[in-house]
Amino acid sequence: MGYLVRSISHTARYSGRHSRQAPLLLTSVLVLLSLAPDAYSQSAPATQQLRLDKIEVVGLHRYTKEQVIEASGLQIGQLVNGDLLDAAAGRMAGSGLFKKLSYRLKGAAGNAVVTFEIEELTGGDPVVFDNFVWFGEDELAAAIKRDLPSFDGTASGTGEVTSLIAKALQRLLDEHKIAGKVEYTPSADPSGRNAKQVYSVKEVPIPICTMRFPGAADVQESELVKSSKPLFGTEYSREFVASFAEKNLKPIYRERGHLRVAFQAPTAKPESVPNCKDGADVSVLVDEGVAYAWEKAEWKGNSALSSEELVSALGMKPGELANGIKIDLGIGSVREAYGRKGYLMTRAVSQPSFDDTTRRVTYTVSLSEGPQFHMGDLVIVGLSEADARGLRERWKLKKGDVYDATYLKEFLKAVIPGVMTRLGPGAGRIHTDMKPDRQNLTVDVTISLKK
Repeated sequence: MGYLVRSISHTARYSGRHSRQAPLLLTSVLVLLSLAPDAYSQSAPATQQLRLDKIEVVGLHRYTKEQVIEASGLQIGQLVNGDLLDAAAGRMAGSGLFKKLSYRLKGAAGNAVVTFEIEELTGGDPVVFDNFVWFGEDELAAAIKRDLPSFDGTASGTGEVTSLIAKALQRLLDEHKIAGKVEYTPSADPSGRNAKQVYSVKEVPIPICTMRFPGAADVQESELVKSSKPLFGTEYSREFVASFAEKNLKPIYRERGHLRVAFQAPTAKPESVPNCKDGADVSVLVDEGVAYAWEKAEWKGNSALSSEELVSALGMKPGELANGIKIDLGIGSVREAYGRKGYLMTRAVSQPSFDDTTRRVTYTVSLSEGPQFHMGDLVIVGLSEADARGLRERWKLKKGDVYDATYLKEFLKAVIPGVMTRLGPGAGRIHTDMKPDRQNLTVDVTISLKK
């Protein structure tokens, strides 16, 4: 028996948006055609067609064999050759399901067995249907699975996956005669984390007509609705409503001790009410959790300030309501206490520990104090010599003293109003600049009058 060996290589198109996602490479493909000796001796062409008898897949973990075969477009019984399989491999590469892909074709007696060796692409980003108010999540997923059977609510952003999803969603709109256009937008926070694949409908106004907060109890739903007033009449966006709840509604709960409150992803359905036509009825499920009381703070990494000084700066007392806003301000006061002693670069990372039995919370605060700074030069610009001399005389921080980060603000509040009154209207404005020197651990302060 002889063999006709053909080597094919591919590079799949890559349209990913995250540098952390490697381009999808279709590795060198070895097509092995096992032919009868007489066929081989006749120099059979590489396009020799064989009937596809079997498809094998090696390397499966996340997907099923049937999903891979469907992505290939191949069917048992069809006639295949190297060129046709090359095209099938290209379709699979474009599916965005695989990081690496190769295949082998072995034939005998007119029949062929194809073996795909794959490495699956994992770690897809969540797909967000931002404003498809006419459909449920299951209906949207089903529409996508018609073109992308392996769809599981995530997508890698590689290959043709994003366009396949967009086309499937557009077809769903067209079938229901909704005159909108599907738009795809990759999303992530400024640090590049929490990546999402966001799909939205454009060219169709969907104003927010009503807001509901099922699960609200300790905070009245009416209060949450009132606090959400800026949303009414604006275009519905699941992502924007979720962000609004996190920034504007969560603090309402945290102030009342509900430190573990969580808002679920918004849902919406079509709504038309007087003064709001063809809009959205939006629901945001609230998981309030319990209201906690303060237990204590535990400090790590402090040496410049004692635990007692830090507790005093934090301002929380055992047994009082664990007001999250007050706790946040207290952590800021801890940094300020360090600043008064010249520690301008102190970092404080707090981690709560909850006891649901007693409904109390303990905060562990890890401190990185940093170096201590001292007073450098005081520079006064734009004032007369007499006024400049008067400011220097009243400035109590001498060169070399431990720098107090709160002193400049207190100085300006006490001294500058009198200076400006004496200078009269139109004199200009006082500007200040504080420049820490990290090498010499000094702080130069500039006070200037600018017109």
